[in-house]
Amino acid sequence: MIPRREALTQLARLVGLELFIERFGPPQITDAADEDLAALIDDRLGEVARGLVAEAASSDDVLDSASAQEYLEDRLRILADFLSEEQGASLRAAFTEGTKDW
Repeated sequence: MIPRREALTQLARLVGLELFIERFGPPQITDAADEDLAALIDDRLGEVARGLVAEAASSDDVLDSASAQEYLEDRLRILADFLSEEQGASLRAAFTEGTKDW
């Protein structure tokens, strides 16, 4: 299991560090509730999806659509404490659309 601080740092990067800090303070020391983090993800779902696609595109471990899906599932596991099932499904759909030509 990934440490919460690391998961929060990844979330902050995906939603936008400035916005995260504005709402919750630095990700390394925030005590934001999971429900509040989920609300932020709702507000920035498109940006999170685009960020995941961009990260996958720049990853040396992603070679094709199958490895891209593995990458996504790994990231979703890291963020699981903050994601609802609906958010996970929306991110999977947007990611699949963003990587369909890989």
